[in-house]
Amino acid sequence: MFIFLLVWKNDPTILSEEKEDSFVDRLKAQGYEVELFARNLYPNAKLVTGKLQDAATQTNDFLEGGSKELFQASFLVDDLFASCDILLWNEMFGAWDIIEVKSSTDKGYQKNKKKEHILDASFQRHVAQKTGLKVVNVYLLELNKKYYKNGEINPNELFNLTEITTECIDLEDQIIADLQDVKSLLGNSNPLEYSCKYKGRSRHCRSFNYLYTTVPKYSVYDLRAIGASKKKLCNLIDSGYLKLEDIPDDFELTNRHARQRRVTITNETIFEKEKIQQQFDELEYPLYFLDYETLACGIPKFDNTYPYQQTVFQYSLHILQRDGTITHKEYIHKDQSTPVYIIAKKLREEFGDQGHVVVWNRSFEGKCHQDLAIINPELSDFLLGLNDRIYDLMKIFERMEYLHTDFKGKYSIKNILPVMCPELSYDNLQVSNGAEAVVEYENLVFGDVPNELREDKFYALLEYCKLDTWAMVRIFQELEKMVNSN
Repeated sequence: MFIFLLVWKNDPTILSEEKEDSFVDRLKAQGYEVELFARNLYPNAKLVTGKLQDAATQTNDFLEGGSKELFQASFLVDDLFASCDILLWNEMFGAWDIIEVKSSTDKGYQKNKKKEHILDASFQRHVAQKTGLKVVNVYLLELNKKYYKNGEINPNELFNLTEITTECIDLEDQIIADLQDVKSLLGNSNPLEYSCKYKGRSRHCRSFNYLYTTVPKYSVYDLRAIGASKKKLCNLIDSGYLKLEDIPDDFELTNRHARQRRVTITNETIFEKEKIQQQFDELEYPLYFLDYETLACGIPKFDNTYPYQQTVFQYSLHILQRDGTITHKEYIHKDQSTPVYIIAKKLREEFGDQGHVVVWNRSFEGKCHQDLAIINPELSDFLLGLNDRIYDLMKIFERMEYLHTDFKGKYSIKNILPVMCPELSYDNLQVSNGAEAVVEYENLVFGDVPNELREDKFYALLEYCKLDTWAMVRIFQELEKMVNSN
């Protein structure tokens, strides 16, 4: 990680172009918002401003002036620069504590992500101590997943503090080794290999295309979840097998990887008719094709929601009767009042007590129902009962029971729809994906959108969500045709 960051700063031309992305901008803004909230815990702290040498000089001036609490305390030594979110004087030990503020929650995050956070804090400790500063403790300050907003937010309840001093000390040798690699890389005209060479496509850094120009657009990096099989990916890359067609017949692959390779080479389609037919035969009508749009905020915006809760603000529902009759229902919440009650109530009105609920990724809708059930105990049996009725249409494609070469190993609805129902497209919609929907909705409800534009924008959100459920209906219908054909 340090290798990438430092080389990037030294030569930003190695990065692939990054399109403007309002959702990424939103994530960055949320991180900054969390940091600002954390500063409320230390109202007497002084803020260090400026960059690099100016920030380091200002930090030193504050310390020499007797300051005991600093935000963005910065240190520059041996061409290393580190900035600490919060630096506090520990009177008991006569030394300093470093607090690393992260916009993650204190539970439920990935193990690798936690290690990244600790690595960041360990680097700060390393640089600060190289300047002669004595650091005694290091902490991680994260959002409290159990905190529910109820009116004005209490920063003391919003955050949890975890000591990570021992973990940072354990990473000291890795920090030193990484820094040595950085120096070697900066002094070498031929870039060293980055660690993302042996990671799946989704985890490639922005310099990957610069370093590995021979990797085709569709390659072994796109094998389904290949990043989780690191040894296998290493063997493929080190053997020079970049295209799926390059992989020899005797190379050991998982069943799914072998299927993906096979359809790529032969251009055939895999369709496990009996398995799919059995699933469809077990479905109970009417079928409720359901999709939610949700807003997740580090600092909760709605009452009775917790940090990063996927709060449902909109749904689309297509109801398919056994005779083929289809009706559509929808709702979008248009103000800053919490939607957790009205959504639950309207769902109860829309759903009958019989019939499967068809979704694309049951874990998402299922968690939404669980969260709604906590806040609506009188409807909890109904909401949790919806989870018992869920049929996940995505599983057919995830399990590769239906596999087309044009899926490219993916199974999101936006990869499946153009192949199965080319007459439908998100391209002409004003809102064309979930990330845009989140940004658009947040701007509408919590931003400053002119009144004359509001209804058109709400309509655009409804149309996007409506296409999500209609797409599921059409994919289901096409699968039925394939099942019933000879």
